[in-house]
Amino acid sequence: MDDESIGLGGAKTAPETAGTCATCGRPLTQCGPNGECLRCLVSLGFLADGEQAERPAGRGRLTPGPLKYAHFEVEVGADGFPVELGAGAMAITYRARDTVLNSVVALKVIDRKVAQNPGARSRFLREARAAANIHHPNVAQVTYYGEQDGECFYAMELVEGETLEARVRRDGPMPVAVALEIIEQAARALAVAEVCGVVHRDLKPSNVMLESDASDALMIKVIDYGVAKVMAAQADPDAEQTQAGFIGTPAFASPEQFAETGQSRIDTRSDIYSLGVTLWYLLCGRTPFVGRTMEEIRARQTSDLPLEQLKGLHLPGQVIALLKSMLAPDPKDRPQTARELLSAVHGCYARFNPEARSRRRRSVLAGAAAMLVIAAIALGTWLYQRTRFFTPMERSIAVLPFENLSSDKENAYFAEGIQDEILTRLSKIADLTVISRTSTQHYKSTPENLREIAKQLGVAHILEGSVQKSADAVRVNVQLIKAANDSHLWSDTFDRKLTDIFSVESEVAKTIAEQLRVKLTGHEQEVIAAKPTDNPQAYDAYLRGLAYTLKTGFTPATS
Repeated sequence: MDDESIGLGGAKTAPETAGTCATCGRPLTQCGPNGECLRCLVSLGFLADGEQAERPAGRGRLTPGPLKYAHFEVEVGADGFPVELGAGAMAITYRARDTVLNSVVALKVIDRKVAQNPGARSRFLREARAAANIHHPNVAQVTYYGEQDGECFYAMELVEGETLEARVRRDGPMPVAVALEIIEQAARALAVAEVCGVVHRDLKPSNVMLESDASDALMIKVIDYGVAKVMAAQADPDAEQTQAGFIGTPAFASPEQFAETGQSRIDTRSDIYSLGVTLWYLLCGRTPFVGRTMEEIRARQTSDLPLEQLKGLHLPGQVIALLKSMLAPDPKDRPQTARELLSAVHGCYARFNPEARSRRRRSVLAGAAAMLVIAAIALGTWLYQRTRFFTPMERSIAVLPFENLSSDKENAYFAEGIQDEILTRLSKIADLTVISRTSTQHYKSTPENLREIAKQLGVAHILEGSVQKSADAVRVNVQLIKAANDSHLWSDTFDRKLTDIFSVESEVAKTIAEQLRVKLTGHEQEVIAAKPTDNPQAYDAYLRGLAYTLKTGFTPATS
């Protein structure tokens, strides 16, 4: 029996404009008293009359009580039940506390049925490792993977805020400028994932978080790489997939995802399609293609885009063209890389903004003095927005492996550690795109061709450095290079005691931010200046352990 034949007493019939559920992708033709998608509620085992049915194995808890996975304790609400942050087809995510570091995390527990498959467990571990190497301000970091009592789980950064889906449901469609800024940030996250060889495969509004911030800055984070795929391992015969090989959310999935097999290739262009559906959803509160079955959605993807849904939004032609390119059925007709998408978004916004100013000016019926004031404000806003959308590409950097100049070659670990510490501090700056160490490591022995390296990594700047350690003294030399013309923006040499190494790392990160005209928040300044220990021996031991971890991929979770 399908859910259409289930008696849903008390359900409300939603108007045609209600759109689609951003979780299951189906039309919101019926919704609960609080606007919930009843199909999602039914899939979780809740009947309309308030009676609870049995949930599938590994999905939530029917009885109150504590849950603990390794050193992570799931938080319990006032009702005694575990605090759930979200649930999907393959896993449920809890709010939990890391009892070792005394920090709050999001803990995702994979469905027990899925975890019973050895190939699936292996794939989740591999993909958790891949996601853990994506270091970017717009990506929620995966920090731990483990297995316990037949269940797989991983911990990731907890993002305080709400999903794009929740925001649209509450406030309705977003202004074009805001939607474009969100897509721009998401594209930057895709660009880094692309360099790492990872495809998300389930990009949708419920997998993009809007951070709650005391400032007015808009900041998003892409979450949930639980169904991500490593491009280098496409032909994995052990891959555990759902219906006929499909992985993802139908309403947001690309055409090639519906046809995916163990031998097919899914790449970043698939994520670009899903991001296009997300942009459509942000603009009009619904997805372009709906259907009662996956087959219906797949068939409609090959038809013309329902542009009538966009009527009344007064979208510039450039925005519509962007949507058409991102939602092209054939991957060859979409932007081919995340960087290409970024360029398209930037150009689109540059053309869109003057039209917005023109409409604002025409709507002003005040006197000449008032019009001058409003025009000045509009110009300032345009210049600010133009800077925000044109500078992110310039605010990007790759920290190449530092050279060990010590007479003792065994000190290579120290040079590697200093590089990683500087990279880590830079990655805490929200307005700066920093390429992960994993992506830059293979340039360690590459002859210098910085322009080509920057092109391959998709960054505008390169940081090179060398470290010379002798007894309790250290010399660190760094140089910041603009790749487009090989010009040196800044270079310096730091001769310090080992006890002052943290100040060197902080000063380098702060100076780079200044050179790239990145404005630091108070919190970012504190993080960059942090001194984790006063014990140089402890720090040296930490760097040795870090070097071993980076070299072998060893973590306590994988031992």
